[in-house]
Amino acid sequence: MPDRLDSFADALRLAIDARGLSLERITDHLAGRGVSVSAASLSYWRSGRSVPGRKSSLAALPHLEAVLGLCPGALTRTLPDTRERVPRHAVRGLETLWPEQPHAAVLGRLDTSWDTHLARVSVHDVLRIGPDRRQVSLTVRQAMRARVDGPDRRVVMHAQDDTDVALPRIRPVRGCSLGAVEHDRSGGVVGAELLFFRPLRRGETVIVTYDVVSASPGPQECEYTRRLRLPMREYLLEVEFDPRALPAGVVSFADGLEQPIALDDDHRAHLVHSDTAPGTTGIRWTWPAS
Repeated sequence: MPDRLDSFADALRLAIDARGLSLERITDHLAGRGVSVSAASLSYWRSGRSVPGRKSSLAALPHLEAVLGLCPGALTRTLPDTRERVPRHAVRGLETLWPEQPHAAVLGRLDTSWDTHLARVSVHDVLRIGPDRRQVSLTVRQAMRARVDGPDRRVVMHAQDDTDVALPRIRPVRGCSLGAVEHDRSGGVVGAELLFFRPLRRGETVIVTYDVVSASPGPQECEYTRRLRLPMREYLLEVEFDPRALPAGVVSFADGLEQPIALDDDHRAHLVHSDTAPGTTGIRWTWPAS
């Protein structure tokens, strides 16, 4: 076999043809080594329909290489880097994630063509609530990895239920500049294109930080929600309350399930999600009756 082939499927198909074994015979040989891999899985791998991803499948590869008479690592090194594999979860359309008309209208006027080509590594949201129980600011830090060559922007959108006050301003802090900005004042929605300093190459990472700054008075909100379109390695949300205006109760929520949260000594509530699946999560709070 050549030292390197273009894909795992190419390498496996060539090795099977050279060995002259049926898929059933290969599974028998693996079973004799105490390894269970179905003929259907081998067929999917050979055709390129899927690649080994589970721990048990990856652990079986050295045995498969031995059965096929390959040098150790001959198949394993043709696998795509774990960070670049296609998410197992179906990608939700923007119209599904944001079905509300104002949100859809704002997104429709922005360039979202690169959205699914940016893998989400981590997002960190820090929301600050002032002594008047109103939102003061939101700081967002996002780390992303390009799945292809070319991504040059990230579209972000923020919405507030309190439409009696002005919309906030999106202010780049690090790693980006401000591109097109769109509003729907009656719907309480603002969106913007955050432009990277240059287009990314495949596998390259970028970190952007921006503030969502509310004019005074800010919106009076009782929850912060993050809608996740793609899987994410880590999502962290902090809500910081002014010591002069502490909530009566705080809960985290994720797709309908709630869990109480205690404030720390800095009057902050937080949640952390690791290896997060697409969906909706956030923090909700209530104020004392007084």
